Amino acid sequence: MSKIAPNPISTKQRPESNGLWRALDHDEVVDAAISTYGSEAATAAAYCALDAWTDGRHHDYGFWFEVFLRLRKRGLM
Repeated sequence: MSKIAPNPISTKQRPESNGLWRALDHDEVVDAAISTYGSEAATAAAYCALDAWTDGRHHDYGFWFEVFLRLRKRGLM
């Protein structure tokens, strides 16, 4: 089993730079994820959050984690 690499401090993305979380609405992404992935939508969002975290894209991680939480709230796990 592979280990998840630690999240180093990254300069790839700063809060003032453009990012996914600024361009999209969480509820629209939740609806699109359900439409695309059905009952696996929360899992897909979790993978997006994990990918952003390991890449050091902290704001994208926050965006995808919020999407995951909203999907989980709807009972999609």
